[in-house]
Amino acid sequence: MPAPTAAAPIPVRAVAVGAAGSGGSASTGSPGESFAATIHREREATLSFRLPGRLISSPPREGARLGAGAVVAAIEATPWRAALVRAQAEEDRLSRAAARYATLAPDGAVSDAQARDARDALAAARAGVAAARYDLSSATLTMPFAGVVLARRAEIGETVAGGQAVAMVADLSSPIIATAQLPAARAAGLRPGAMAQVTVPGLARAIAARVIRVGAASDARSGTVAVDLALNGAGALPSGLSASVRFDAPVSAQSPTAASEALVPAEAILDAAGTRAFVYVIDQRNRAHRVEVRFAGFDDRMARIGGLAPGARVITAGAGFVGEGEAVQVTGE
Repeated sequence: MPAPTAAAPIPVRAVAVGAAGSGGSASTGSPGESFAATIHREREATLSFRLPGRLISSPPREGARLGAGAVVAAIEATPWRAALVRAQAEEDRLSRAAARYATLAPDGAVSDAQARDARDALAAARAGVAAARYDLSSATLTMPFAGVVLARRAEIGETVAGGQAVAMVADLSSPIIATAQLPAARAAGLRPGAMAQVTVPGLARAIAARVIRVGAASDARSGTVAVDLALNGAGALPSGLSASVRFDAPVSAQSPTAASEALVPAEAILDAAGTRAFVYVIDQRNRAHRVEVRFAGFDDRMARIGGLAPGARVITAGAGFVGEGEAVQVTGE
């Protein structure tokens, strides 16, 4: 009988972990790598009315400077003014009744219980007056601090709902900061005090910056973490400017965990669940072995993994078609 023919090796593509230019670099960041950022004041607020109504006074135009307590906008207050008048009339009526009952109770003309009920009714009426007065004051929107109008979101004559944004304002006494969005694994390597350079289009030189906060949670949609940086000598930059941030040292410099991670093409990842995933690694005999790795999330079209030795060859294209111990032939690396 003829000897059985050995199965032909399966053609695959692979990358070497840590190889330059392969996408498998073990660093999670470099001084030359930049991240998108937005310039804004540290203290900004979106203003809205508690109550619905028709605008009779709209916010000033963008750039207007207002003092603390200055009127930003107002809605028609007739319903709330009428409610206050009714509440005050009810308070007056019950105040007279309570006084009369207080006079009659010692003589036994009315019971003590009736006198107490009259006092309780008066207390409730006074609370109603306070609530009506608060509603009337809420028909006027005022500045929570001295600052500037960044945006107006409504015009005179519009009917706005309670909680609907009417204006956005910024506190000019608060510092100017840049908020950058970093992949979660890269943000993990940052600590407050890390230095960076912020580049703003149109400015001749970069602005020195210092990390002041690193977000504790990642965005559910993008998987990025917000990092706030204080700018040194930024001048009066407008809020909302787009910028880019370059860190003076690799982002991973302070994170041993991040430093041991590598980037591999996303198609190399198999059965990712939480912080666990699997890849196929090629041994010296060109055979594939399924290996568990630490999974730190996706970064664009790359996946961030840990737990592999530098130089390990990871199967990318074709990973879904090989099995444990099967012979492979690398057609691209």
